[in-house]
Amino acid sequence: MIRFTTEIVTGDCPECTEKTMLVNIDNNIYRCINCGEDVEQKVNGVIKYMKVDKKSIMKLTEEEHG
Repeated sequence: MIRFTTEIVTGDCPECTEKTMLVNIDNNIYRCINCGEDVEQKVNGVIKYMKVDKKSIMKLTEEEHG
């Protein structure tokens, strides 16, 4: 049996600059429900969301396709 868990958080999207809900799609990677941008959660005393860099996107794609 496969179990999926989804985390939904609120935060400020750096792309659409809106306070929005973000859906967890991988370790510390979230997708904005307003604009669809993938952002990375950074925690350093406060939680911030930053645009995902190209290396992280490539890693996600490789993991999805084996």
